[in-house]
Amino acid sequence: MNRENFIYLVKVTFLILVVAFVIDKAVFLALNKISDNVYSGHSIGKLNQYLKVKDTIDYVVFGSSRANHNIDPSLISKNSFNIGMDGAKIAYSSVLIQLLPKDKGQTVLLHIDPNYAFDKDYDGADIAALISKYNRDGDIRREIDKLGKNNSLQKFFWSLSYNGKVLGILKNYFEPNDYYATLLGYEPIVVTEMQREIFKNIIKRGNVVDVDAFCGTNYKMNTAYSEALTDIKLFCDTNNKKLILFTSPKYEYPCIELTKQLKNQLENMGFEYYNLTDFFNENNNLDYWKDKTHLSHIGAEILSEHVKDLVMQNN
Repeated sequence: MNRENFIYLVKVTFLILVVAFVIDKAVFLALNKISDNVYSGHSIGKLNQYLKVKDTIDYVVFGSSRANHNIDPSLISKNSFNIGMDGAKIAYSSVLIQLLPKDKGQTVLLHIDPNYAFDKDYDGADIAALISKYNRDGDIRREIDKLGKNNSLQKFFWSLSYNGKVLGILKNYFEPNDYYATLLGYEPIVVTEMQREIFKNIIKRGNVVDVDAFCGTNYKMNTAYSEALTDIKLFCDTNNKKLILFTSPKYEYPCIELTKQLKNQLENMGFEYYNLTDFFNENNNLDYWKDKTHLSHIGAEILSEHVKDLVMQNN
């Protein structure tokens, strides 16, 4: 390649990059404008609703689907919100907790799962669910970078932050639903008759569980999990937050030693923790369940009332 061709190629490449950069930022700004008006759907709506109310509420529920579907915050307080999210684990919750206001007294209810706490392979990948805010919030960007869950290209092409979310955002923009505001983020599971029969058949069949394989025998807390808990505790201790950890019920859960080890380690770390895994063991009514890990709206109401009592007795 001669010198003139090389210079021409450099100019064309530079022009393409400039055009791509400008188009990307235009798309990014357009998606921001649209998404900022979306308050329903898991793509971004529930997160936006949380960011909208987080500075004014008194009680906040964090965690996975077992927080999302199992705790009705309105039974604790009308000034509350449930930001539990399906698939979320400790990293996701840690970031959102640290976005709470620093000058307001609040109660933080954080659901944790013993199996994830001792899972040696957990690496905080659930934090990627916040990627749409990567180029808009410095605190979120810092935590995503700390866990190495960023896409290096999105530092140049910002609109990549919305990858996989655009259709969900557009759907909820044109067909909005106010259920997050109405139900304070809580997503109850109303079990259909078909779902109930399926669950009954599963219970009747039974299954043989390899306890060692399912529960594990390693009781060393995962490093990423431990660090996230430490960050949460430090933030809550220094910013007027009452932190309560809990584990919601399961229909059957054989990991007795695992839960015992978790409770001991959490209490040694200075946490207030309630293991409610066997809460329904003495009255395991099938109407309380959607499946072995998620409660129906009936079971969730009973559990929420109990959690309310725990919260009130510690205030």
